[in-house]
Amino acid sequence: MSLINDALKRASQTEKNRPRDPDATPLSALQAVNTPRRSLFPLVIGVCVVALLATAAALVWYFFSRANASFEEAPIVVHAVAPAPAIKPEPTPAPPPVPVQVLPPKSVVVAPAPEPVPAPPAPAPVVVAPPPQPFPDLKLQGIFYNARNPRAAINGEVKREHEHIGEVTIVKISQTSVTVEWNGQTKDLILNGQ
Repeated sequence: MSLINDALKRASQTEKNRPRDPDATPLSALQAVNTPRRSLFPLVIGVCVVALLATAAALVWYFFSRANASFEEAPIVVHAVAPAPAIKPEPTPAPPPVPVQVLPPKSVVVAPAPEPVPAPPAPAPVVVAPPPQPFPDLKLQGIFYNARNPRAAINGEVKREHEHIGEVTIVKISQTSVTVEWNGQTKDLILNGQ
């Protein structure tokens, strides 16, 4: 144990005899080193990215809602004609009753059937082209004109181009007339029948 004690005494003696640096600060005078502050750069970048995404989403929503609204708010020119009054059919009078005569019963004589006579040969059939059918009766009641989506009221139905009313196809709708086609025939319907 004395060896340990001797070594400790020598170490303390050499510490006292060691020359000291006059500018050196004693260990007790040391100050804590400030740790560097964390950079705010990643936080600022994150906030900017979130703001950009939110702005982009808002712009996309705005443009889609405006596109739908502009389609719905497109000016529509309406030409309307009052519907024709309904025609009530007049009832037809019933025919007078026909008197029925009752005849007295007669005696019936049954005779043998006569010999069948051969029929003359039938004449060849004559093919006659049927007369052209008249164009179906259509009444143009109004035009709802919009360059993207024109519509017309015909016979109480609102239809677009290339739609059908019965067998009639609507070919074109303009601001004052409607062109229709039926069985290869075309006809222009004009407002007020002009």
